[in-house]
Order: sequence, then C-alpha cells, then structure tokens
Amino acid sequence: MTDQHRQQTTRSCLASAPHHRLCPLCQADNRARDPLSYSRGEWLLKQCATCGFVYLENAPPYEDLRDKYAWEKTTIVEEQRRLSSEPITRRVSTWLKRLKEKHSRRDKLMALVARHFNPGNVLDVGCGSGRAAAALDDRFTPYGVEISKQLAAEAGARIAGRGGHVIADNAVDGVSRFQPGMFTGVIMRAFLEHEMQPGKLLAATFAVMMSGGAAIIKVPNYASRLRSIRGRKWCGFRLPDHVNYFTPASLTAMVKGVGFTVAQFGFLDRLPTSDNMWMVIRKP
Repeated sequence: MTDQHRQQTTRSCLASAPHHRLCPLCQADNRARDPLSYSRGEWLLKQCATCGFVYLENAPPYEDLRDKYAWEKTTIVEEQRRLSSEPITRRVSTWLKRLKEKHSRRDKLMALVARHFNPGNVLDVGCGSGRAAAALDDRFTPYGVEISKQLAAEAGARIAGRGGHVIADNAVDGVSRFQPGMFTGVIMRAFLEHEMQPGKLLAATFAVMMSGGAAIIKVPNYASRLRSIRGRKWCGFRLPDHVNYFTPASLTAMVKGVGFTVAQFGFLDRLPTSDNMWMVIRKP
C-alpha cells in the first residue's frame, strides 16, 4: 500500500467514524450513562447527568454531513421511514401542514425579521437552498452558510445580484470566515438542533454580529407535551440529523452563556403544546 493510499484510507475511516461528544451545554462526559429509550440503532441519545441536556452522543462528523447525511438526502429517507411506520398519521400531518401554509397570512420568520433586524447585512446559517435569504426585502443584503455543496450552489444562485454570497462549509468554520461585527441580523431557523458544536457556533455568531444586532432561533421543543405523548414517534426525533434536543431552559442557558441577551421568548413562542419554539436574542 502506498503512502497516498494509506492517507486516503485513513481519511475515509475518519469520515465514517461517529464523533464522541461531551455534553454541549456543560461539557460533562456521559460515556458511562445508559442511552435513552429514544435512541435508534447505532445512534445513542444521552441525557447529561450534570445538567440534564439531551443530545446525540455519537454524532456524525462534518465530513459525513457534507455527503452521506446531507439534508437533501436524509429528508427523503426520513419521510419514507415515517410513511412506512405511520402512513395515515403522516399523510394527515403533511396535508394539514400544506393547508396551513396555503391559508396562513403570517410568516413568523419574516415578521420577526421586520420587528428585530435593522437594515444591513443578514446571515442565514444553514440556509439550505436559500429561500429564506432570497425572501428578505431590499433593506437587507443576504448572506448564507450551508454545508451541502449542492444546496449552497442553489442558494448562491437565488441571492445572486443582491450583494451577498453563500459559503459552502460547516457552520462554525463558515461563520468564522466573515468579518467581526459584519451583520445586523442572523437567522438560525431549524438549524441549531443539527449543529455538533452549538456553543461554539453561537460564540462565532456573537463575534460577527454588530452591537445591538439580533439573531432568530427556531428549534424543536423537547419539553413539548406532544413529545411525552408521542414518545419515540415524536416528529422532533431525527437521527442522526438532530443532535441537540433543547428545552426552553437549556436554550436560554446556552445563549446567555455566550453573552447574548434574550429579546423575545414569550409564552406563545414556546407553547407547551407546540413541537417547536422561537427565540430572538441580541448582542449587547
């Protein structure tokens, strides 16, 4: 075997080896803890013995998220799995979601952007194909970070001519490539639950935001009563895509630990009967 072949083989093995994680909130090592019953197959969900945070202990490395577990691929697999396990429930849920989207007069994300963001540069972290970034009005210059090369290319094409650009990279490294104080607003909708290093990402976000800037976060609500009722079939469980399972208390603790203040997180933003919660944070 040549040296080049050995290096390629080593990189391949590293890319496929799950990454052992410490608790993302308090950094405790829960290796000795038994997995939660919500675990599936090789994917081990743990509840921290120190702070109670729930997370996927053996998350896929960034290299696998770029290809093997790219969002556009896992979404298809997950949808097929749920259709197979609960065909009627899944079809009704999809129909109700589309009906709500068709008749809803209010886009919560854009309403929060209008209320909390000042005109200027806005960064969409985990921007996907760029639909949200492209929907920002002319007061904002859209930028994005997306780990999937395919989706990053689609997003870049969508915002072409608006003055911003999209970086194809993992969120921590991608956000860190921007200039300090560059953004008046940051969007993290349906993303922080995917990030292997959420605290580090929030710290990088803090650095690239200008003083007084705001960030919008949407994540699944692990404290939802629906999770208690649905158990392993709760829609918030997506393995290995979702690696962090936030409650209102743990999300608040993490953002404050980085230095953010909470600008909006009322009862209607974190209903106990809702699968998701929204938070707006601000850099002092």
